[in-house]
Amino acid sequence: MNWLIIANSQDDENLIQLRNFLENKHGVIPYEIIVGNGLPKDELFEASRHVSQATHCLVTDSSKMENIDDYVFLMGALCGNNVKTYIYQSKAHDDKFEVLTKAGLSHSNIYNNLSELQRNLEADYQSFERADNQKQALVQLFTLGIPFTSDCYATYIAKDDTDICKLFADAGMLCNARTSEGTPLISIATRNDCADKVAWLYEQGADINAISTDRGYSPVMDAVWRKNLKITEYLISKGADLNFISSDGQPIMVLAVGNGDAKIVELLLNHGADPDLKDSMGMSARTYASLFKRPDLVELINKYPPKDN
Repeated sequence: MNWLIIANSQDDENLIQLRNFLENKHGVIPYEIIVGNGLPKDELFEASRHVSQATHCLVTDSSKMENIDDYVFLMGALCGNNVKTYIYQSKAHDDKFEVLTKAGLSHSNIYNNLSELQRNLEADYQSFERADNQKQALVQLFTLGIPFTSDCYATYIAKDDTDICKLFADAGMLCNARTSEGTPLISIATRNDCADKVAWLYEQGADINAISTDRGYSPVMDAVWRKNLKITEYLISKGADLNFISSDGQPIMVLAVGNGDAKIVELLLNHGADPDLKDSMGMSARTYASLFKRPDLVELINKYPPKDN
């Protein structure tokens, strides 16, 4: 962010207060324009240059400057550049400033109380930082030649590239975004055994039960398919649905028995997965365990008798 403060004099107490607020509270060093009774041409040019680069501006007291042509010119430039401006005004403005206000101070807030200005500025500051971080992250991605798309984001999730993934998140890519094939980002992380990225996306608010369009699996089904005990445990701990049936009619327990990983089968059973849910062929995990001649899995499943017995 590029902050300006426009004041009437260096001794302005409001200038000192607002400068300290930005510097001490937020570590921001603002550029200060001291209007006085008017600016020499070279100083006005320099001030105009800073106005063109500014993102935010504070005016210490427009009532003391509104009859100064250079101040009116700078305010017009702020309007033209859509600079968010907080204006303190100790008394009613004159006709000239009224015209300026009506001409386009839509990006400005005018206050008759400096403390109120400062309170509102503090309330808005976090959103300013977020917007600035988003802009900077987008610039970094473009500088690196990385398109801001969900497919590209998915690529770097699969690579477990934390720095680039953070840029995508900071730039505003939603944690529940999907690839062009309809795969949720949390499923991409799961399918590539990126446990840290699964947790990172979940902490950002990713839907733990999002269903992929390409495969019809939930993230925990992808974890079971990958035989990834760590990610399976994590998703279960966060409340993943263990009795979901995929779009092709496959319950998670059937998938687990088919994969033959006894630890995952036991984990699912211990957390409420139903071994008697039937797939599209009318077969259950209990049936498949016997069919595949897996006495270890049969023994595990038989600890959980059918509910209708």
